[in-house]
Amino acid sequence: MTQFFAVFGNPILHSKSPQLFNSVFNEFDMDAFYTRIRPQSASDIIDIIRSMPLAGANITAPFKEDMVSLVDVVSLDAEEIGAINTIVNSYGRLIGYNTDHYGVTQSLREAGIELLGKKCLVLGGGGAARSVVFGLKSKGADVTICNRTHSKAKIIADDFGCKVASWENFDVSVSYDVVVSTLVPNALPPFLEKLDFETLLDASYKSSKVSELAKSRGKKIIKGKRWLLHQAIEAFRLIMSENPPIQIMENALNINLKKPDLQILEYPTSASQTEKLKNADLVISTKNLSKKSIKAIIDEEISKAFGN
Repeated sequence: MTQFFAVFGNPILHSKSPQLFNSVFNEFDMDAFYTRIRPQSASDIIDIIRSMPLAGANITAPFKEDMVSLVDVVSLDAEEIGAINTIVNSYGRLIGYNTDHYGVTQSLREAGIELLGKKCLVLGGGGAARSVVFGLKSKGADVTICNRTHSKAKIIADDFGCKVASWENFDVSVSYDVVVSTLVPNALPPFLEKLDFETLLDASYKSSKVSELAKSRGKKIIKGKRWLLHQAIEAFRLIMSENPPIQIMENALNINLKKPDLQILEYPTSASQTEKLKNADLVISTKNLSKKSIKAIIDEEISKAFGN
């Protein structure tokens, strides 16, 4: 029987997680398939995991923090971070983990950066930022967090014992070894042009204003694809209970969706359509949605994934 896995988010068609997992499944002729699912809500994710059923799942924005109160068991690191990005379905018992912090620390490690004592600035205030701060602090870094909404950054700073900086009145006289951005691609901090730093790790694996500015200033940039790869490697270990062939997953980062070949499936689906799920690029939770709403979701997903 085919094992199904998925990544949930809104939007989600842009995600490369299926390429990473399916490349391994295909290489070893495993009867498994990984797709993308656009849920209607966080609770919808739980319902779909149980009813499809899925053997495991990854969670991305904006649902990571909501998952903590919805799964059956929360790992210690996910509980401390307050966000879940990986769920293992263990005989109907949903266990939530967080592998984002591995993605951060391993990306920096492979770039030759020893974090102990390094001055790090984290940009953002959501679940990803919490994961970054957790990971950096666990490796002994000196961490400062900054977000447009100061109160969000202050909560994270208080929770993890790091410093908080003002978005509007940032002290650019302070130098940083590493800047980690969890900002949306079109966000650009007003102080970044004058900030002295050596390396940028950008969560976004599409072009972003932060990366463009860092590149124009000749800074070292670690792309979000490295973060994605390393968190996926750890997620694979949790979901499949074995180590993945890293080179195969790394090569899969260069596999892109082709717009004309998109296979989009609505869910719930009839039993006769189950076979179609094995080829679906995107599954949309359509319960109680009108045809007009479904079309709007598809148009939005395609627009954000392909830029038109």
